[in-house]
Amino acid sequence: MADRPDLDRIFAHLASPPTAGDSPLAAMRAMVEDYGMGASGEGLAACRRLPIMIGPLEAEWLVPHGASTSQRIVHLHGGGWSAGSISSHRAFAAEIAYRTGQAVLLPAYRLAPEHPFPAGLDDAMAALAHAQVMGPEGQGTARVAVSGDSAGGNLAVAAAARCIEEGLQVPHALWLVSPFLAADLPADRFAAPLRDPVVDPLSTAGVAQIYAPGVDLLDPRISVLRTTAKTLADFPPVLLQASGAEALREQAVRFADAVWQAGGWLKLSLWPGMPHVWPVFVGILPEAEQAIIEASEFLKQPQP
Repeated sequence: MADRPDLDRIFAHLASPPTAGDSPLAAMRAMVEDYGMGASGEGLAACRRLPIMIGPLEAEWLVPHGASTSQRIVHLHGGGWSAGSISSHRAFAAEIAYRTGQAVLLPAYRLAPEHPFPAGLDDAMAALAHAQVMGPEGQGTARVAVSGDSAGGNLAVAAAARCIEEGLQVPHALWLVSPFLAADLPADRFAAPLRDPVVDPLSTAGVAQIYAPGVDLLDPRISVLRTTAKTLADFPPVLLQASGAEALREQAVRFADAVWQAGGWLKLSLWPGMPHVWPVFVGILPEAEQAIIEASEFLKQPQP
């Protein structure tokens, strides 16, 4: 790519994560909290924050002025199922809300290893069910989309599959950003070089083992790339954004192919040279804003 000081600064930041004593878990959590470098677009100032409790689960609505009463979004944050929070993803969620004109519910789902699988997935399901029956103004709706970045994208796919398989109300759309779709990284068919200081084969296996100790990591509830064709055939429309420079790009391509083979609707949007979950860098990277605009147009339109 052309000389890009903005990209170089982000990649340097991601290659030198903060340390937090001798605990790898604490270091990972500190890294995720600092991942976005404090980036923020216009959304944070344009949205009001409404903290709520869903039973014991903390969550927060980000509500733009004049928010739609008929459509809303649940965003599931990334962080390898072991890190991330409302504070780490608030600016990103607010930008989604601002761009779509829809309220976004951001749950603080329980994290591993203190709360291993299926705690995070159960909390994702609880947040989705709440958003379907109770918006920030109290009304329910059948049009609730689910978005998720990295491990949050994994939870979004797992939640949609569970809704289908259990006969529950299915999200009307999915937006996945750099999703973590399998505990193993399949052989990469791309010729383009990787530039990913965040995700590698060792890290994918490690975070999955922390998330689901003693569980077969190829279980389709964890390695959602293995969701059955029967279930994928009933999936809602999906927008899947991934970088051509990240280690998870092959998973994205294979998941897209699986959905297409099952007869489902999915738009695969591959972006050259971007860092993992680059839309969080809105306000720093022009491609971050462009990716959010692409997603907001997808989420605002009647789905095919």
